[in-house]
Amino acid sequence: MPNVVAVVVTHDPDLVRFRQVLGSLVGEVDGVVIVDNASHNINEIMKLCSQVPNCSVVRLQFNSGIAHALMKGIHYAVEKHNPDWLLLLDDDTIITRNAVKTTLKILEKIPEGIRDKVGIISLGAVNGDCRVYNIRLSGFSGSLIRADVALRTCCRSDFFLDQADFDLYFRVRRMGLLTLQLRCKLIDHRQGIKIYIPLLKRFISYEPPWRYYYIVRNSTILLREGALDPAFYLWQLLNWGLRILL
Repeated sequence: MPNVVAVVVTHDPDLVRFRQVLGSLVGEVDGVVIVDNASHNINEIMKLCSQVPNCSVVRLQFNSGIAHALMKGIHYAVEKHNPDWLLLLDDDTIITRNAVKTTLKILEKIPEGIRDKVGIISLGAVNGDCRVYNIRLSGFSGSLIRADVALRTCCRSDFFLDQADFDLYFRVRRMGLLTLQLRCKLIDHRQGIKIYIPLLKRFISYEPPWRYYYIVRNSTILLREGALDPAFYLWQLLNWGLRILL
């Protein structure tokens, strides 16, 4: 099997959940690189890392954002481990048993001429039959990316957080490579905050206004650069704007 190293970005993680994240990686990857964005519980993070084989911590002195942290982690991981693939994860993303092996085995079944053009594969978070789909956009967490491709495309640190993942997928496609997704439950990933909206009489996923600022700012930059579809750009503005308004 190809050599795979996980790069996990942390910032004040829930330690109970983070312990599960690291535990899910044992036996699944050949090494773990934690890039910490100035967490207050860094001592606990380092202690948990010490309990995982081939685990290292790269400490940043301020919250640099996920994009900059991933860039640092990718360069460190390639220099230290020389992997074939890198698995990008948030500090709350748990991978299922044999998720990496399943993905690589499915990749091996793809005809060689197509397989050689695969740059990144997004591990699915919903139940499905593990079919392979061609996608344009996906999040950082749960992305399995070729190490050499990651060095050339990740990441746009001036974006801090939102849309930096979309930019990554766009850059991979611009290299003439495929961006794929496996539609089956391979990761357990938490997104947003659940809040109750009385007008709708239901809970919705919500992000605070400062996140909306980055969504609008960075999406506008990507739109101007031709990396984002205008219809998707407008949908995002309306979708998140209405949530904040409500």
